[in-house]
Amino acid sequence: MSQLSLSGFTDYLLGNTPMHRAVSYCASRNLFVKLEKHNPLGSIKDRTAYFIIRDLIDTGRLYPGIKLVESSSGNLGLALDYFAKKIGVEFVCLIDPTLPIEKKHQLESHGVSLKIVDLGSSKTYRDARILMADMLDAQPEWIWTRQYDNPANVLSHYKTTGPEIWRQTNNKVDVVVCSVGTGGTICGIGSYLKEQYPDVKIIAVEPLGSTIFGGVPGCYLSVGSGMSTPSQLIKKYGSVIDCWTQVSDIDALFACQQFMNLEKISLGVTAGSALVVAKSIAQKHPDQIVVSVAPDGGENYSTIFQKAEVKYVKQPEVTLHSIRNVT
Repeated sequence: MSQLSLSGFTDYLLGNTPMHRAVSYCASRNLFVKLEKHNPLGSIKDRTAYFIIRDLIDTGRLYPGIKLVESSSGNLGLALDYFAKKIGVEFVCLIDPTLPIEKKHQLESHGVSLKIVDLGSSKTYRDARILMADMLDAQPEWIWTRQYDNPANVLSHYKTTGPEIWRQTNNKVDVVVCSVGTGGTICGIGSYLKEQYPDVKIIAVEPLGSTIFGGVPGCYLSVGSGMSTPSQLIKKYGSVIDCWTQVSDIDALFACQQFMNLEKISLGVTAGSALVVAKSIAQKHPDQIVVSVAPDGGENYSTIFQKAEVKYVKQPEVTLHSIRNVT
């Protein structure tokens, strides 16, 4: 059995994304935004995909003839497909009809093999996609990359994103705000930074309607964050999270619009949620360095922005809830 290898990708320009100081968007001038849109494929999921596939190869689970599958809102699917093609294995991305049309077109333009999953008897499309991935994973020729409970997801940010934030803030970061879906990003960043500076505050943000940490279930626009229950990664590594809060779609979208108008940088909806919270904290604590993680840009979300018809909204009050344990 031949062995696959990513050894030829040691020069792959993964990470090392810029940190933007948002001096126009935030008057206190202490808010910094980690711009993950500058990864080669346009999102923070480049990091996750590389570490997941490298781990599968290193542990001997991925070899010629094995096919990969993942449930994705677009970004991870694009990145997994890139690496799968480079090493010569098949990848199928499970999507559903709620995926923004720009995201679907982006995947199709890169030649990603897509399977649209019906709702069936599942409560949510995410549940339906996960059910399909689990069914394929039960077959010997398939591997579900399991972004929701794969430790390599956390490791990618422990090894790359966390150290970059620490270095780019000159070892002085006080607060990191991050939107949460699988939890890999926030848990990896938080684990690394807590080792460097135990007093750093790690703030989780989910869309209003998501119930990872609590609240009332409802509909929301974000496809890159939010879940009905905590992922296995959150359950295992979530102790590094200090507080959580929720942000409405309209507030997240308005933050993106404001940021574009003032900073001339386009950000995705998930980034907007984190921006709302980070700006509030930065203004209340002007002596602290606050970092907001922006997973991707807004180039593939124009339909969402158009449908929402974003108009002026006041800066919302942000209430942080303490996390004692996540079950």
